[in-house]
Amino acid sequence: MDDTHQADSPPVTPTDVSTALERVAAAPVGLLGLAMPLCGACLLLPASFAEIARVRPGITVAIGEFADVADWRLRETLLWPRGIHVSRASVPGRALLIDGRTVASRPGGGPACVIDAWLTPHLGPAERALPDGPTAAERRALDLAGGRIDHQRRVRAART
Repeated sequence: MDDTHQADSPPVTPTDVSTALERVAAAPVGLLGLAMPLCGACLLLPASFAEIARVRPGITVAIGEFADVADWRLRETLLWPRGIHVSRASVPGRALLIDGRTVASRPGGGPACVIDAWLTPHLGPAERALPDGPTAAERRALDLAGGRIDHQRRVRAART
């Protein structure tokens, strides 16, 4: 499959958690991503979620970003009552909402093919197939995030 033409993949830009949750909860089917600004793995979410939106046109995708301590406090009132549990150790994270109700959630990101495989038992197959592994758009995002991820690895290595 040629995945180089992505004209129908609108960009997915992280926003605050409240706005992202409101957007997916109002949709018939919504995929919520949860991220932190300096999280290397979180840098792939916008490209992966854009790919999910491309192959599943009926899904609303949004990414909520925990930018500060106040955002983390909102978990208790916004996320936990919906059964969405996230911590600093579990971001990126994702939750699937159908008609405003959480039907599945899990920590971790990954390429769109991994996220789509997680969605399939709940939503059936996507309208379009995804390649195994990262798409061209995701590979570009990984290339851009490479410096941040390398820095995080060096910091972790220095701590041990």
